Amino acid sequence: MLETEVSRWEEFLCQNHGVEFVWLQYITYSASAVVQVMPVARFTQLIRSGQCLPITTTIFHLLPGDHLVDGAKPSGVCYLKPDISTVYCQGGSNSHRAVVMTSSLNHDGSPLPECARSQLGRLTDLLEQETGHYPLVGFEMEVVFLRRVRQNSKVVGYEPPNTNHSVFSMTTDDKKSLDLVEDIARALLEAGIAIEKFHAESAPDQWEFVLPRDSPVKAADTLVKARAIISDVAEKYDVRATMYPRLFPNSAGSGMHTHISINPMEGEDLHRAEPFFAGIMQHFPAVLAFNLAHDASYHRVNSGIWSGGEYAAWGWENKEMPLRRITTNRFEVKLLDGLANPYLALCGMFAAGIDGMRRKFPLTGGDCPVSSSLLLPAEKEALGIKTLLPKSLLESLDALEADKSICQLVGPAIISTYIGVKRGEVQHFQGMNDEETKNYLISNY
Repeated sequence: MLETEVSRWEEFLCQNHGVEFVWLQYITYSASAVVQVMPVARFTQLIRSGQCLPITTTIFHLLPGDHLVDGAKPSGVCYLKPDISTVYCQGGSNSHRAVVMTSSLNHDGSPLPECARSQLGRLTDLLEQETGHYPLVGFEMEVVFLRRVRQNSKVVGYEPPNTNHSVFSMTTDDKKSLDLVEDIARALLEAGIAIEKFHAESAPDQWEFVLPRDSPVKAADTLVKARAIISDVAEKYDVRATMYPRLFPNSAGSGMHTHISINPMEGEDLHRAEPFFAGIMQHFPAVLAFNLAHDASYHRVNSGIWSGGEYAAWGWENKEMPLRRITTNRFEVKLLDGLANPYLALCGMFAAGIDGMRRKFPLTGGDCPVSSSLLLPAEKEALGIKTLLPKSLLESLDALEADKSICQLVGPAIISTYIGVKRGEVQHFQGMNDEETKNYLISNY
């Protein structure tokens, strides 16, 4: 393993002679990037020796403003383990900065219990070992490009540069954004992200980038990389690329639509995957604590805006369902957005799916051909649609705490830490008005 990592790193350096600094990156429970920067020579020594980089465990317990969660200790250390398979040059092949994703380890080299990236790998292995199925995941990134509104050089708000815009359109306003959008596509491709397509979405200056499918950890790594690249390229145009969940009350919001397929290692009976998605249906309220990580996210838990609706339900190619069925063994989860940590979100969904496979849940709650809000009570009952989804983060956190199966599979260290951070964030944002909160989230996500 060490020889492989060393070989990969040396090959990367041969192809990227200008690298001077290496960013070791980790995604916190608040979905922000923690970065430690090393000179390339020192990082090379780290890789060749098989060492990890120590960092305080307080990174798991920080609230906005770098305040510790109540009860968290200011002591403790963990170790960032670089994964060289994730390395790329920030800003293209001529960049002097390289970025590499990391996992968090204990002193003895075992995965830190709080590390969502490591836990997602374990849950993937568990699914394969217990069920004989392997998962593939692909994300669709929706972003809105905003111009900063300044007064006396201070940013006081954001507005879309172009408003003559609709889904799949290519208006004259859209064409004004093409230089930016095509530069983003070039940067993604240059970083090794084989995007499948990109197109205009329905909100003003909203665009979608469809990322390739891969194993769960690799798909989440790709998503994190794509987020950073899109933001960096937009900044060169003095534009903010935001994943804020719903900017405009009369338009659809921005999701992080997640395609999950559960594939048999042997045989061709694709219906054997149904209990996995039945598990997500069964545990949806708890899963949303990870998928919709801020109160602003729950503005998308609504009917009529193609974001998934208000009930735990599914339907074939139905964009008003939180679970849109695409093939027998592939579903799109629509209720997830860019304010979420993707490793945590996948941990929650895979824990729910594994529980569904273990307990052989039947897939109820569909097939729903219309918005579930349009169904009569008797029609909902006939389809097994009975669970109204949470409308706030606190409701979802309560559901997560009460869901013992999810808590056990995701792991008590992750659950207790995440709930502490998120309840602390709720209190923090209660001290801000709506506009302050909105501007904060736009500037950070």
